[in-house]
Amino acid sequence: MKLLKRYANRRLYDPETSSTITLEDVAKMIIGGEEIKVQDNLSGEDITPKILGQTFLKVSLGQRNEDFSNFMLTSLIRETGRDISGLFERLVLGGIGANYLTRERLEKIVNSMVELGELKEVDFSLYREDLLRKMASRASEKKEQIQKDLEKFSQSILEEDKATLGDLSEKLKEVAEKLKEN
Repeated sequence: MKLLKRYANRRLYDPETSSTITLEDVAKMIIGGEEIKVQDNLSGEDITPKILGQTFLKVSLGQRNEDFSNFMLTSLIRETGRDISGLFERLVLGGIGANYLTRERLEKIVNSMVELGELKEVDFSLYREDLLRKMASRASEKKEQIQKDLEKFSQSILEEDKATLGDLSEKLKEVAEKLKEN
């Protein structure tokens, strides 16, 4: 996990590279698969959620798709006001963030749902295991679809190769006939 610091002048700093960075740099890190943590340099407070929110706004508005940004943020606000465990499940099963969700991270997220009262402690194990089972099922379905797609692709390449070989064979026959004539 990459640690970033925010100074009083609101600038972000990467201690690893000893350089000031922008929200766009933060977005590039995240897109590249990097996990980040942002600390306020004076208080030591973890301000990661705040920086991630600012990063999302900067990046999405930078794409000039204000309708999407408004829709996404409004939807997230509405959903987090209702059923956070249901939202989390829909996000993960929809493929959003699933590639970066480790078992440890899942445990931490579900534990925090219990601590915040968003999930009952008696439902903890059932929720976690149900989510893992659904994720495994989705992964299996995706694997099967990828295998089918690969088979179709391989078949189309074979057919193209046969057609190309047939064309080459015909051309070789033509060349052979011309050589016989000479």
